[in-house]
Amino acid sequence: MERTVDSEIATGEDGQSGSGADPEPPEPAFDVDVSVRDADGVVDAVALEWIRTHLVSAVGELEPSETACVRISARIVGDDEMDVAHRRFSDVPGTTDVLTFVESSEAGLEVDLLVCRDEAARRASELGHDVRRELLLYVLHGVLHAVGFDDHAPEDHARMHAEEDRILERIGVGRTFDRGGDA
Repeated sequence: MERTVDSEIATGEDGQSGSGADPEPPEPAFDVDVSVRDADGVVDAVALEWIRTHLVSAVGELEPSETACVRISARIVGDDEMDVAHRRFSDVPGTTDVLTFVESSEAGLEVDLLVCRDEAARRASELGHDVRRELLLYVLHGVLHAVGFDDHAPEDHARMHAEEDRILERIGVGRTFDRGGDA
């Protein structure tokens, strides 16, 4: 059973949302349609909503020239499905963390992400943090690819991952890719 959490976000000037023990980050003052779904129903609805809410805030931290995303759809899959997609679209065998697909429309960028739950679970276990945090990192990584970041050359890799950590710190999640020795 596939679980989906989606909504169109239009925020007011206060930019605040949510309350409770796990405070939600402020939402940005722009419109973006964001959905996060788990193809196999393994990730619970609370975690999917946490990822979606934090992704909306993360996109709000991009530079204004980069906030051209009008739709972001993330589909969480397991190793087997990711392996098939990785072979099909990149001609590379094996799983990967995220595949990014971007289409430009008059309104802006429409971003589709395929995110690997099993890879996130392995990496989160290695680093000692929650799987939803790792999934959020992968979704953000895909969005950064969509808006022009690259990580193939060493200097681009460092720049992209520093941007991920900057954004995750700004929205209250904290550094995830490079934990700065606190892992």
